[in-house]
Amino acid sequence: MSDYYISFIPVEPSYVPDSETAQRIRGIAIDNCVQRSFETSDIILFADAGENFESISCPLCKADLQEWWGNAMDSAYSDDEGFINLIAQTPCCNRSCSLNDLVYCFPQGFYKTKLTIEPTPQQQLNIENICQSLEGISGVQWRTIHTRI
Repeated sequence: MSDYYISFIPVEPSYVPDSETAQRIRGIAIDNCVQRSFETSDIILFADAGENFESISCPLCKADLQEWWGNAMDSAYSDDEGFINLIAQTPCCNRSCSLNDLVYCFPQGFYKTKLTIEPTPQQQLNIENICQSLEGISGVQWRTIHTRI
C-alpha cells in the first residue's frame, strides 16, 4: 500500500510567514490526521505529486510540456541555492512563464513554506476549509498538493 499525504503551499513560492503567523498556521485544527508537519526553508523547493503525476502543459497555449520540463527544472535549480529562477521560455509559444504557473495535473508547485498532513484512510477532509483558514491567517493564497508515494 502506498503512502498518501496532502501538502499546502503558498501560491507565491517565496512566501515565508513571520513567527507569529507560523505559530498560528501550526495551530490550525485538522482532526484525525496520522501525522502533521510544518516547515519553512531558506531556499525554494518543489512539492511534487509523486505517483499522482499525470501531465504538464503550458498555461498560455495548453501544449504538452513533459519532454521540455525536466531540462527547464534542471536550468532553474542550483545545488547550493535551490530553485533560483522559475521564469523560463516555453518551447511551444516562445513566451516567458513561471515554472510555478504551468498546468500540473495533479497540482504541484514551488515553496519555502509547507504544511503537510497525512489523513487517516477513512477521513474526509474539507480541503477548501483548510485553505480558507490558511489564507485567513497568512493573507496569501494556498495551493493543495496530493502526493502518493
